[in-house]
Amino acid sequence: MARSRHVPPPAEATPEDREKLWKRLADLRIAMLTTHDHDGSLIGRPVSTLRIEPEGTLWFFVARDGGIAGDLQRNPHVNVCFMDVGDDTYAWLRGRGRLVDDLGKVKELWSPMAGAWFPDGPEDPNLGLLEIEVDRGDYWDVTSSKLVQFFSMATAAITRKPPDETGTHKQF
Repeated sequence: MARSRHVPPPAEATPEDREKLWKRLADLRIAMLTTHDHDGSLIGRPVSTLRIEPEGTLWFFVARDGGIAGDLQRNPHVNVCFMDVGDDTYAWLRGRGRLVDDLGKVKELWSPMAGAWFPDGPEDPNLGLLEIEVDRGDYWDVTSSKLVQFFSMATAAITRKPPDETGTHKQF
């Protein structure tokens, strides 16, 4: 029988915490975007992050004739997950997504790598600019070293007691 362990509720993230999170996530190029498909089921897809604004706006390029664009027309509610195992950063973000018609912003965010998907450049008629306004986030941050984490987990396995501290969980 599994032993239950009291897990404290997440701490409220301060504006400074959020600013640090956005900066850390900005370095992560790939995220998993979850939308609702044609029957309402959740579906996840990898997307390449173009920019994360300081107030929590996320930008991506998507195909206008693709599944993500179609899903957003039916239901704008999305989740975006970022993970950096090497840095022990894990984030789950919730928000609303929409395609934005803003050629200036497309040109600002354009890179030669985007040309692999949109060969006609920033003015490719199939290029959609996805803006996600984040309204909630949860993230976990482990600040102890890998060695300390290893010994904590080894001790927990030997004593059959979960480790006291595995990281910080904050929410906004």
